[in-house]
Amino acid sequence: MALPQQSPESLSEAAIPILAMKGITRRFPGTLALDDVDFTVNRSEIHALVGQNGAGKSTLVKILAGDYDATAGSIVIDGRPVTIRNTRDARRLGIGVVYQELSLLPNLTVAENVFLGREPTRLTNVNQGELIRRAREALDQLGILHIDVRTRVARLTLAERQLVEIAKVLSLDPRILILDEPTAALSQDDVERLFSILRRLKGRNIGIAYISHRFKEILALCDRGTVLRGGRVVSVFETKNMTLDMLVEATLGQKQETFFRRNVRHEGIRREEALVVRNLSAGDKVRDVSFDIHRGEIVGLCGLLGSGQNEVGRALFGDLQGEVHGTIELNGRRVTPRAPHRAKQLGIGFLTENRREEGLFPEMRSEENISIASLGRFVWAKVLPFIRGWSVRRAIWSIAQKTRVAPSALPRPVRFLSGGNQQKVVISRWLLRDSEVLVFAEPTFGVDVGAKNEIYRQLEALAHEGKSILVISTDIPEILGLSDRIFVMYHGSFTAEFSREEASEEQIVRAMQGAHDHVGS
Repeated sequence: MALPQQSPESLSEAAIPILAMKGITRRFPGTLALDDVDFTVNRSEIHALVGQNGAGKSTLVKILAGDYDATAGSIVIDGRPVTIRNTRDARRLGIGVVYQELSLLPNLTVAENVFLGREPTRLTNVNQGELIRRAREALDQLGILHIDVRTRVARLTLAERQLVEIAKVLSLDPRILILDEPTAALSQDDVERLFSILRRLKGRNIGIAYISHRFKEILALCDRGTVLRGGRVVSVFETKNMTLDMLVEATLGQKQETFFRRNVRHEGIRREEALVVRNLSAGDKVRDVSFDIHRGEIVGLCGLLGSGQNEVGRALFGDLQGEVHGTIELNGRRVTPRAPHRAKQLGIGFLTENRREEGLFPEMRSEENISIASLGRFVWAKVLPFIRGWSVRRAIWSIAQKTRVAPSALPRPVRFLSGGNQQKVVISRWLLRDSEVLVFAEPTFGVDVGAKNEIYRQLEALAHEGKSILVISTDIPEILGLSDRIFVMYHGSFTAEFSREEASEEQIVRAMQGAHDHVGS
């Protein structure tokens, strides 16, 4: 398929780009991360940067932000060559970056985080009143009225933290704004609010680089885009000339189904109940929720952010603070997973929606992250607490082959892996543990379209093996493509249940807004 291209010569010579990165190359030991990359953002433009995990997007952004030096190439801002040696240089040049992995300090308040290092002072002390006023103004610009700027960040949800991170960067009044997966944790209402703000900012003569794996967002929001693959530019396009299928093909280098649809083998689903939940309640987050999951079944659970779906998953894994009421039966036996280690012993695995802070040990090797929940299976004997290293390594390699974690990634610290590979490492952990019930919250958060389909196929294979899977997601096409049955939550309660055959995106959206359809098991 011919892809729409826009050559540099077609740009008006009178229009000087606000950002021009030319011939950017970056080598790491044994890896060519970027190979002669040109990337240009014009004034009053939202420019998409597209590519699979590992394509070089993050490396390019980190060079612009002063975290990495380029091996070769030049950077020109407003027609003037610049040198960016560190993050201080980047900020001085008006470059603001909202990273996918948030940089907020949880022990500080929202206001303290927004103006960290820039606190207004009175004599030698921080002017708390002025700090709170300025922070409130920064959030008001985003239309964020429900967050108290005096609240510690640790008390905020992941979506609320994302909004605070965006407010923090916008408070710097950047001329070049870079957003890396800014909507991954946001509800649809928050996404629309952010888009409205970005369109207004575009009118202020600044340039915006927008990184996302959500291609519909790119086509709806952005003016142009650049596709990276294998560290090289393969396409520069205008979104008005690009379709969803063309963008998928450009990103992957091959045709691909835009939406995943699982092949259900009905004869392979054994109808006995693996997990039965009755009248589950947790404070004001979850109220009187009942459902079951059969062996070999994938059940989808969705709702607007804050509706209680993530709390249901954490309650099943014994990771919810406060009183939890109701009954949970596992394989016909009543259980009470009051702590994660107990849930793990019972055969429940949990993939958190907050991969970086709760799912991974960043400095440990990937193979250690995979094996950490299963080491007890590999001791010589109960009285001899020695690990059979060769047996652990063989099991890790076997699981890594199933989940397509590259062998070269296993000895590397997991923080150096792309988001997709990090997610596959966490999934591998619970496969090695051989958990019978798997609770996966946002299983493809921050993952590119290629890795996303690999994860979907792995979940499909697990269901065919007889595992029972609860997928919690705010991605409606994901829920539709994976699930045998779908439950929708609204304000802590179930508002609808749909079978695979009757579910539609429109029905789910209505139910997420509180409309009642087919409620009950």
